[in-house]
Amino acid sequence: MYFFHRAFRPFFLGATLLSVILMFVWWISFNTMMMPGSPVLFKFSGVSPVNWHAHEMIFGYALATVSGFLLTAVLNWTHQNTASGKPLALVFILWLAARIGFIVDLPLEWVAILDLGFTLGLFLLFFIPIYIAKEWKQLGLASKFLLLVITNTLFYANSLDLLPASWGDIGKQTLIASLFLVLAINITMLRRLTPFFTEKALGLPAFKASKLLDGLSLFGFFFLLVAIVFLPNSLPVAILAFSLGLVHVIRLKSWYHAKIWSVILLWPLHVSYAFFALGMFLYGFVNLHWLDESIALHSLAAGGVGLLCSSILARISLGHSNRNVFNPPKGVVLVFILLTITALIRIIMPVISPEHYTLWINLSQGGWLISFTLLSILYFKILAWPPEPKHNGNFF
Repeated sequence: MYFFHRAFRPFFLGATLLSVILMFVWWISFNTMMMPGSPVLFKFSGVSPVNWHAHEMIFGYALATVSGFLLTAVLNWTHQNTASGKPLALVFILWLAARIGFIVDLPLEWVAILDLGFTLGLFLLFFIPIYIAKEWKQLGLASKFLLLVITNTLFYANSLDLLPASWGDIGKQTLIASLFLVLAINITMLRRLTPFFTEKALGLPAFKASKLLDGLSLFGFFFLLVAIVFLPNSLPVAILAFSLGLVHVIRLKSWYHAKIWSVILLWPLHVSYAFFALGMFLYGFVNLHWLDESIALHSLAAGGVGLLCSSILARISLGHSNRNVFNPPKGVVLVFILLTITALIRIIMPVISPEHYTLWINLSQGGWLISFTLLSILYFKILAWPPEPKHNGNFF
């Protein structure tokens, strides 16, 4: 069946549609929390609404988009057909069932089995073709998928009270670790795609790679992750975060060209990277106790991951369905503009006007809902229907 021939179709379509449902459910739950005494409509299998929201935006939305891109890419890199057909369908069904399980309040043990089956299946579908083809340079990405299996297992073990009492409640740490692993995957994607797409779209000579910046970015991010988990709210984390933010600003500047704003599917990559860099700086202020952590997290997640994943989805869907990436659906630019504004509202306004916090959260939730509803409408036929016949065009 063509729908499960490549991973981008089911996971991109699932990510766009589920992101609308997940945010709508979060909007209801958030406003219920803000109005004590209101009836609770969603119990999320016993997980707190805040932890459910964080978990599902990581493992529900972001990881689905990453899966769609990288499980498609690994087949091209290795020329293996393992992440296709029935194995792909099974992993997708596990992902979808886990998302639904939380919403309909299935026993948490069932949800855990489904979701851990998804993350383990994702790792295997990515790792097996790499192992067969001996594409060892992709082991870095494979290791991040394996670490996500571990952090997700710890999240469920903590939620089910299966961990030693001496560990305390590590739910937040597992979610932050999971987010930063997804961020690491996203930044790897940005490193590979942003300069390449910028060169091709604008007809520029190849950007010269900086091994120093690449090394500082890679190892700096790893040390920051470890420090945030084990040394939260500390000066070392602040120093690491500020330093890493500067590294990303320098690298982003080296890829910038004034003409990026004329290419609809290019500028969101640069803006998403800017949100990642901003999030690093904001994490520095968090660890100086000047800023609430949720502000930094949403720069990284709503701005960085939200904009990057939607722009990757928009571009890859066209290229792999034999459509011209320079002729995207009319209206997709509105998705990117609204997501950018939505992220800025979520990051800036609670700091400027904290007394209207609920309003700003509702506006950002509404912006996300409208953005992904529009994206789902624009790309539903592209993802759900068979690909167009191959013809000459721009598909990179």
